[in-house]
Amino acid sequence: MANVSEQAVSPEVYRPEPVRRDDIIIQCVRLANVQLGIDVTGLDLQGELSASDFDYLVVDSITGGYTNILHKVTNTKNGMHVAVRIFGHKTDEFIDRSRERIIQHHLCLQGFAKHVYAHFEGGQIEEWLPGEAVSDADFHSYKYSHLIARQLHRLHTLPSQRELYLELHPHISAGVDVKFESDLWPSVWKFYNLCMANIEQLEPIIAGKFSLTELKEVSYSIRSHPNMKLQHIERMQTYCDSVRSPVVLCHGDLSKGNIVIQSEGVTFLDYEYACFMERGFDIAAHFSEFAAYDSDSKMMPSENIQRDFIRFYLGESSSEEKVDALFKEIQPFLIIPNMYWGLWGLLQCVYSSIHTDFAHYSTNRIERFLTDLESASA
Repeated sequence: MANVSEQAVSPEVYRPEPVRRDDIIIQCVRLANVQLGIDVTGLDLQGELSASDFDYLVVDSITGGYTNILHKVTNTKNGMHVAVRIFGHKTDEFIDRSRERIIQHHLCLQGFAKHVYAHFEGGQIEEWLPGEAVSDADFHSYKYSHLIARQLHRLHTLPSQRELYLELHPHISAGVDVKFESDLWPSVWKFYNLCMANIEQLEPIIAGKFSLTELKEVSYSIRSHPNMKLQHIERMQTYCDSVRSPVVLCHGDLSKGNIVIQSEGVTFLDYEYACFMERGFDIAAHFSEFAAYDSDSKMMPSENIQRDFIRFYLGESSSEEKVDALFKEIQPFLIIPNMYWGLWGLLQCVYSSIHTDFAHYSTNRIERFLTDLESASA
């Protein structure tokens, strides 16, 4: 199998180098010499080092996701590897790096995530995870959906969730009953407010397509709740809350590029957006990835395929009543990922130094969201 451990993106994406190769090598010598098997005897690791002294370290840039840049560093003397992840420009504006570190470490101890060996300003050094990327053909043929569903259920039902939640919320006393609060809607509002703070830069991108103000204040009703007028994003939370989807630890970004196929099953990557939120959203967001880049609704999984996924998620012995209940739980969330990632995409238009068409991506997803709202109107 090919050693692939990160997101694959469209071939037209160009990824500029955010740091020099020499800087990556020096960081590895200082922070990951054990993991790479580098003999540092007699070296002053805090002093001046020359990358030319470590010419046996090879740096390969890996095609990766939409925000981060990944490098594979190999010690050619012994074949040992690490991954060096460089965070995207200004991603700290909307990604909680402290939360990410806590969740990543916790999941690593539980066998759900790879090791992070060291952090440095603007990035981190990680375990290199061998495996096989999920191809477009395999993803859209649902070849691995049964494995993904089972692994997602394991994540959502991790026994140590209460312990993790308390670590993320140290102000909560360990002796009290804990109700998990969702981070989904606070994240939506963070994205929205950051977009509004950069509205002058975004107006030329969204002009003639939609209005961010109208996105907040759009008024419509839902067929299943004909008397409920939803006038802005906040009201959508009320609609989603009505299905009482359990708040659990969620991956938050289960695209095909964040899934690695290994001999024993699948492993999820990249917990930047992981948090406690409604499981219905996490499953719905995965479904939305089948139509993600161009927001083509025809690519969304059919009801039968969704129900098959749910059966694998719950376990093949689950009753049809339970399958039906979870299917209904997921439905209100199906339109939310287009808004969520559409707002995120607008932020990339402002912050990202990666040359991809975030304007097309973000406006497509938000327009799809608005179209779906209109379809849901009474």
